[in-house]
Amino acid sequence: TSISTGKRAWKHGIHGFSEPCPATGGIRPITNLSRKTKAVWNIFNQQGWNSNVIGWWPSQPAEPINGVMVSNHFQQAVKNVDEAWPMRAGTVHPKLLEEPLKEMRVHPAELQNEHILPFIPKAAEIDQDKDQSMASCAKIIAEVSGIHAAATACMQLEPWDFMGVYYDGIDHFGHGFMKYHPPRQPWVDEDKFELYKDVVEAGYRYHDMMLGVLLELAGEDTTVMLVSDHGFEPGNLRPQSLPNEPAGPAAEHSPYGMFCLRGPGIQQGERVYGASLLDIAPTLLHLYGLPVGRDMDGKVLVNCFETEQEVQFIDSWDEREGPHDSGQHPQGAQLDVAESRESLKQLVELGYIDEPNPDRGVAIDETIRELQYNLAQAYMDGGRYVEAAGILEKQWQRWPEESRFGTKLLACWLALENGAKARATLELQIERKQAAAVAASEELKKIQDDLKQKEADGVKQAEAKGETYQAEELPRATQQKIRRLTGQSKTNPHAMAYLQGCVLALEGQFEAAIEALKAAEKVQMANRPSLYAKMGEVYTSLENWEDAERCYRKVLEIQPNNHDAYLGLAQVSLKRGFHFNAAGEALASLELIFYNPKAHMIYGSALMALGKPKMAEKTLLTAVAQNPNYIPALQCLETLYGKVLQQPAKAATYRDGVQAARARIAALKTGAPAASEPLSEFPEMPALRGRIQRPTSQTLVVVSGLPRSGTSLMMQMLAAAGLNLVTDQSRAADASNPKGYYEDDRVKQLPGATDRSWLSDCAGQAIKIVAPLLDYLPQDLPCRVIFMQRAPAEIITSQRTMLQRAAKLGAASSDAALARAYAAQLEGASRLMQGRENVEVLPVRHQDALNDPQAVVQQVLDFLQLDGDVGAMVQTVDADLHRVKIPTA
Repeated sequence: TSISTGKRAWKHGIHGFSEPCPATGGIRPITNLSRKTKAVWNIFNQQGWNSNVIGWWPSQPAEPINGVMVSNHFQQAVKNVDEAWPMRAGTVHPKLLEEPLKEMRVHPAELQNEHILPFIPKAAEIDQDKDQSMASCAKIIAEVSGIHAAATACMQLEPWDFMGVYYDGIDHFGHGFMKYHPPRQPWVDEDKFELYKDVVEAGYRYHDMMLGVLLELAGEDTTVMLVSDHGFEPGNLRPQSLPNEPAGPAAEHSPYGMFCLRGPGIQQGERVYGASLLDIAPTLLHLYGLPVGRDMDGKVLVNCFETEQEVQFIDSWDEREGPHDSGQHPQGAQLDVAESRESLKQLVELGYIDEPNPDRGVAIDETIRELQYNLAQAYMDGGRYVEAAGILEKQWQRWPEESRFGTKLLACWLALENGAKARATLELQIERKQAAAVAASEELKKIQDDLKQKEADGVKQAEAKGETYQAEELPRATQQKIRRLTGQSKTNPHAMAYLQGCVLALEGQFEAAIEALKAAEKVQMANRPSLYAKMGEVYTSLENWEDAERCYRKVLEIQPNNHDAYLGLAQVSLKRGFHFNAAGEALASLELIFYNPKAHMIYGSALMALGKPKMAEKTLLTAVAQNPNYIPALQCLETLYGKVLQQPAKAATYRDGVQAARARIAALKTGAPAASEPLSEFPEMPALRGRIQRPTSQTLVVVSGLPRSGTSLMMQMLAAAGLNLVTDQSRAADASNPKGYYEDDRVKQLPGATDRSWLSDCAGQAIKIVAPLLDYLPQDLPCRVIFMQRAPAEIITSQRTMLQRAAKLGAASSDAALARAYAAQLEGASRLMQGRENVEVLPVRHQDALNDPQAVVQQVLDFLQLDGDVGAMVQTVDADLHRVKIPTA
């Protein structure tokens, strides 16, 4: 999604592999409904152009763009080959192409020997009852072949201005079989190595063949961009074991992907420096002659072009309307599932709805946990450590046994150079890890004892029948639980020693830090580059240049393309006065990772010393552009302009910039809060009248709105009007609602209820049903709805106050996120009410009910066609209970 939007995760909204499903209350694979911004094909759609987007992740459900969209669910075989294999709804747009494209899918069981043998020449030697690896390989081949078939068909048969195809085969081949790629690692089984050593290379060859077809179909006059979001570690740094977390396989990745660009006006045979995934969307827009959004995090790769480029900008494509529709899903279809889940949790804890299924609720919470964890890592990758720490602290408090949260939180404090919080986090990490290990060991032992007892019972029963006992395969959920507990039951002393060394170094205890880091040297090979790079850094702080250089060269022996090692060597060379070496080593680091302010600063400093001030100026300005708070680069520019280039005005600018940067950094390190995000405005509920041709005695009167919007006050008014109320009085009055809640517990159970016919028996009476539950009203039940509306700030503040009184946490999300979720719920309620012909609605402002109750009472009586006691209804209003008041501008 970052490739197609040019934005980081906190802007585009896609944070993981699965998400809660609002419709079922369960978990589903990630969809594009959480995406909060336009992709390039939406921008192209606004120009009236056709796009074919095949297999992009995630693209389910397919968006209604000009052209064709085939979602990432298209290729997945979910049935046996002899069973019907329907496509999921929403897989293909336009719908008329569903049938012809469906025939292009490939089922793994359709593959013959000639398809499998190039990947696994010794396939005949595999016992497939015990080893499912060949089936996994066949699945990858079949699925990527289906994507390729759909892509080539659309290229040839459908008009297009842009073609985007995502092939996931290399990624899956890598995760499944890179461990067997030559040379064999000591921990890899030799027999399996001989069986599967050819899979990865064959996978790359197959993709080369498919790429050749695409290039031939595209033609020489078409601009072609080939991108991978990461690489795979093929050598001695392949991890022997993976982190005990859902995204653990990412440890097999190499950070270096690939980028190739070919087409008219593009340079040939040149290397592109500084490219990242975020640059793809801006570069595509520029290639099409369109401006780039300033809210995009990437840049146009101008060094790819033969001529100098002038890039045009607009503030945001999200605010720009085109002459044509954007081809996005309809307004209201987009949903931030994390915020939706947190708003549900808020309603549960406020007591307005029940958790429909506790087990399902746990699964949803764990899914949201992973989405939030991924978001925190995205913040870290973007250098926004304060925001990441805020998420991680909440996650770790709720799941203290998840030590990964503590490790990432510690990394945030180290990056922010907050020694006190780093030390406190490390000590809490050690304490919690030990406690979690004990608890996991006990639970694991209980599971193992139960399994042994079950096996013993099975053996006994089989012997009694004269049969041989056949052990059943453990359910997948049980296997996953055992793996998770096994991981949690172990402590890694080498990892803890490394973290201890990092904290000691931050505290300035460099000698002690070296000793701690030496204790970590038996960490698995995949982690040793980080260890030796840290040791080199600490030796540099001790001005022990020889040992620092030795450590950095050790890193390069293990991992020749480690940019941190080259950067460390450049820093050591600069300190020792070896300026030519420093420049070369800094440049080597920049060739690997261009977004690297420190490397630019060292390169610039070396160039200054080598008498090349203009080159130094250029690279130092790049350092400051990448990080405006990087004080060493600002100081170098002050020196360059003041003492070398003799430009005192510019020198003064950067001298002032140093002071400003210090102030900004101080605010970051203390965690000074940023300006709070404004709350979303709530949509107005439209008045709907004249739809029901029957008296109120034959309709259900529903009082609705968000919790704390004044629903209880309206129920009091209706009681004073002589209307019977549907309430079981199970929820007693309290400090938050001194006059009572006027609720019925059956309403809270509506989401999980199979029988809601009791609502029809309540005709002529008033019942309180909060807005998120209106969808559960029976379709054939005529209703008159009085919908209470209140300012977002007052509602959320009142809810927080109510939860504090009850000593409950409520939603973990911010007020702004909660307001967005509520706004989406109100949009949904509005669409629902307008779509039902047997529903009438009277919107009532909470403020009006307080300030002019007589007018509101008259509106209510007219709406319900009642002749109530106006005075008695007005008397129910107690202005003293309006305790949360937010001043309006």
